[in-house]
Amino acid sequence: MNQELAELAASGATALVSAMGTDLWTEAKRLMGGVIARAHGGRRRELSGALERASTATRGAVDAEVVAYWTEALFQLLDRNPALAQDVMALASLPIRQQPDVTVQVNSATGSGEVFAVQHGNQHFASGPRSRDSGERP
Repeated sequence: MNQELAELAASGATALVSAMGTDLWTEAKRLMGGVIARAHGGRRRELSGALERASTATRGAVDAEVVAYWTEALFQLLDRNPALAQDVMALASLPIRQQPDVTVQVNSATGSGEVFAVQHGNQHFASGPRSRDSGERP
């Protein structure tokens, strides 16, 4: 059951964050507000404040840290009160539209690694990248 709650929490959080700055925000905020209203004391105040701050969010790339915050918050609420599942399912089922002009891309390299990234289109190499250190071989 915990795996199901975790997946539901992640879906709800993704829908909430994806709706920020879009025409779906009012509905997402209303649904999340209903979930928060059933939380206890200090947690309710904390999440209500976070939801209000999120109201000023603008459209853009979905922030992984914000999704992680709301995923954890929803998971904790669902774990304490599984009856909230219906409300979180309603949030998770919001029809999030894919914006063709918004691309989320995460690239990382460690050590002496390099990232060669293209958002739209193809990338071609005539030969492999040159090593920074002449003693290194690709």
